[in-house]
Amino acid sequence: MILSLDGLFKKFGAVTVTDDLSFSLAEGEALGILGPNGAGKSTMFNLITGDIKPSAGTISYQGNNIGVLPPHKRCQLGIGRSYQIPQPFTQMTVFENLLVATSFGTALPASQHADHCMAVLESTGLLPKANALAGSLTLLQRKRLELARALSTSPQLLLLDEIAGGLTQSECQELVETIQVLHKKGVALIWIEHVVHALLAVVDRLIVINFGKKIADGKPDAVMNDPVVREVYMGMAE
Repeated sequence: MILSLDGLFKKFGAVTVTDDLSFSLAEGEALGILGPNGAGKSTMFNLITGDIKPSAGTISYQGNNIGVLPPHKRCQLGIGRSYQIPQPFTQMTVFENLLVATSFGTALPASQHADHCMAVLESTGLLPKANALAGSLTLLQRKRLELARALSTSPQLLLLDEIAGGLTQSECQELVETIQVLHKKGVALIWIEHVVHALLAVVDRLIVINFGKKIADGKPDAVMNDPVVREVYMGMAE
């Protein structure tokens, strides 16, 4: 297993945001995460990346407990992440944004940084925009840049947080195709998404979270037809 969460709790005062959450992710697996707004999905990502500390429970990556490691160390170990709202360095070029991620997120020698960034730009369809300021990009291009910055750290595990949100149907399809290629290359994925058709086009497995607690875990078709999921997530009581 590349990642395991065991009995993970996170409380903010009296509010429990992550409630005894446990699951494992296999090498190369693509896992989708569904749940209503406020279910604790992004908090789970923040716990995995080290942006916040758990109240209880353990997080293991490649068999090692990473709970005490700061975010940059987890990134260097191979955990990459995109954020729901892209926040690139707007006054830097697209290439420079990737160069920052490569320089601080990988152990590659400096002589390989430029070639690595160019390869990521090509794989994410951003090569024509390499010298454009990040602040000049369209929403789809910013989403691609968010993905590219995460890929620049050479992740073995990639966390995607609602990366399809706000895109048109055709833009969403383009992004899905890019993510499908990454999955086929063996990158393990955990993808939080409300655009369900995009998620189902990629993932091997679905987990549904409500009030910080896992309520379903399994093959996508089975989970989507689960009566509890249909009621909680889609408001369709049996």
